[in-house]
Amino acid sequence: MLCVSVSTLGVWDRSFDAQCKPLKLPDERGRKSKVELPAVRCIIEKAQGLIAQGKRIRIKRFTSQLGKEDDIHLSTKTVRQILIANDLIAAHSRKRRPKFYQSLCRHIPNGLLSFDGSEFTVWLNDQAFKFNVELGVDVASFAHTAFSIADTETAGEVINVLEAHRNQWGVPVGVLCDHRSGNLSKEVADYLFAHEIEQVPAGPGNAKGNGTCEGAFSQMKETLGTIVLDMSSPKTLARSVLNLVVGLYIRMRNRLCRQGYKQTPLEEVTMPISEERRRLEKQRLKAHKKARVTNSQDQLKLDRLHWVIKDSGFELDPGALKRAEYSIKFYDLAAIGQTEAAFIKAVRKDAGRNNIAYFFGILRNIQQTIDDEAWRQYCSRRYNYQTMLKMQREQEHQDDPITVDHIVRMLEQAVTVKVQFVKELAIRKASQWALELMQGKTYIAPVRNRISDAIGALKNLTLDQRQYAMELFEQFIQPLPAENVLPC
Repeated sequence: MLCVSVSTLGVWDRSFDAQCKPLKLPDERGRKSKVELPAVRCIIEKAQGLIAQGKRIRIKRFTSQLGKEDDIHLSTKTVRQILIANDLIAAHSRKRRPKFYQSLCRHIPNGLLSFDGSEFTVWLNDQAFKFNVELGVDVASFAHTAFSIADTETAGEVINVLEAHRNQWGVPVGVLCDHRSGNLSKEVADYLFAHEIEQVPAGPGNAKGNGTCEGAFSQMKETLGTIVLDMSSPKTLARSVLNLVVGLYIRMRNRLCRQGYKQTPLEEVTMPISEERRRLEKQRLKAHKKARVTNSQDQLKLDRLHWVIKDSGFELDPGALKRAEYSIKFYDLAAIGQTEAAFIKAVRKDAGRNNIAYFFGILRNIQQTIDDEAWRQYCSRRYNYQTMLKMQREQEHQDDPITVDHIVRMLEQAVTVKVQFVKELAIRKASQWALELMQGKTYIAPVRNRISDAIGALKNLTLDQRQYAMELFEQFIQPLPAENVLPC
């Protein structure tokens, strides 16, 4: 039987007839691209009605209702832009940029042990028993070395895994874990201190920091599937069955070579390592702990990054520096400049924030804000109702004879409006109307004097704005032919 999803079968069913011949569907490309003002007004009114009722605007459902109830057939992207342009929903851009993170490189077998816990469920008839499986995995060789099963994840279970690993494989140089209370408890810390093992907690919210155990659990659950026993038995039976299955999986997994490796994890983890290499590995782990974090104009961006690193005294290993140089190229210079100021201010309040990852965290947030604002302005330039209404009115009156009042009103818009798109449009229109008004005129001085008097009568403009408006008009009439410009 073909493994075809239900959604794909539904598409096929709508695309072919009973004789499996493809249906001819109407091509609507290019017919719905122009958005008219009445459609924008209708969309705004319906959205405002939903907001007044306290309902959330769901774009797909909202777009579908527009097509069914109002015969407005637009894409969800266009409808979203219209709503953003008129401040009915927030703008949120989706530019994917690489995240900066520091990773622990794999160096020697049994040098760094990763351990974590995950929940497993065993079904006995209709009754579910949940257990926590604590697992230890060697980071370098991916060998599954020890595990323990209990009701919950506790410090005792962590110590059981560490003790089982130490008894069978020897003492590791360091251990990698997340920030759960059991992993960072006093009991675990005392055990690690007694055996001279370095503890390297992965940063909060950094799933890749302890990705070895995460990947091991993912493969284990995919391999085992759902454990269901169709019989009635006590909880101890469920524990013994799970213990048997996990033990079987670990024994089999350690005998399989990873892709690209010639040795099995079992062979790698038993390789003899000199004390000198273990000492160097321990120094590297200590250096990594010091750099641990809580949280183009390409050359110019790299220079700014190197300045931040030098000024803040960051000590980065080659891998972290390479990742930082790669990531910084995807951000804007303006965002980097704002981040530098915010980072310096944050470090003054708390010296513990003085690390490269905190800098990139601020940079990511500032860049997201800039992207969202740019997206909102783009939508506003295209679909803002007031802007569209004003342009339509100007279009309706463009056949009327041009007067001095028309030019003055447009110059007023050019010097007062802050939106760049509207400002450029006003200047362009004022220039066009000024040239049309001066056509056929023998003397320019009377028109210039009327424009100057009208601009001077605008009480809502400052002195600088009036002067700027007059300078714009002087620029408009400069291209006039010399024979039309006669002295007064």
